[in-house]
Amino acid sequence: MQVGIDLFVLRKSWLHEIDPRVKLFFVAVSIIILLVFKNIFFMLTALVLLHLLHWSAKIPRDRILFVWKTLMPVAILICVLWVVFYPAGDPLIQIWMVKITLVSLAQGAVLGLRIMTMAFVVFAWLYSTDQPSIVRSLVKLKMPFEWGLILALALRYIPTFQGMYAVISEAQQARALNISEGKGFGRVRTLMPIFVAMVISALRASDQLARALEARAFGAHGVERTYLRDISFRPLDWVFTFAIFATALLLLYLNFRYGFGRQPISLF
Repeated sequence: MQVGIDLFVLRKSWLHEIDPRVKLFFVAVSIIILLVFKNIFFMLTALVLLHLLHWSAKIPRDRILFVWKTLMPVAILICVLWVVFYPAGDPLIQIWMVKITLVSLAQGAVLGLRIMTMAFVVFAWLYSTDQPSIVRSLVKLKMPFEWGLILALALRYIPTFQGMYAVISEAQQARALNISEGKGFGRVRTLMPIFVAMVISALRASDQLARALEARAFGAHGVERTYLRDISFRPLDWVFTFAIFATALLLLYLNFRYGFGRQPISLF
């Protein structure tokens, strides 16, 4: 099993060719809009549009399913907790002290859909932008190079360690380790061989990374940094930036002026 997993998906699509700063602007604007709007129909529409965005960018289906499988339990839990602890309106069903209302169901669904929609916005950026372009875009936005490198390394090694965990887990199970037995601390004790191997692998990877950065004179003073591939705005990037900005302004104006998307069930 391959350990070198990367969030970036190499494809030839219009989304991959957009400047990373435009995609980062899209992520920031989308998150602001999703936090302002509180309507279930708006969230469903945004979620469908984001799936079309991923499809048009030729993102594999397994990557989209990965987002659903990872965040669906969190979204469902948030929805259930909201329905149970924040009832509003006339109850549809009442079980002892728990009141289930139409408004609370809609509000809980909005929160769950908001988590999923924000995730697809962020992953649209990560799936279509490689790590060097992310670092270069952040440096272009006046962020210190070290900060951008830390973010890129985190995005790079989180899925790598996830794949490493799967490899170590399969290896230990091949050595007759039963990871399904035990509960609580007993299960932690059962998984301890995997945890120890993960810590050793993480230390080894960090040492190799430190040596690689040192060999490339990372942190050296008085040295001008060069880049193999630079990024620059094209006319099409300006068009996308203006379109994102205009759409955001229109949606926010409709929300603050006419109450569009404020109610959980009705748009106005």
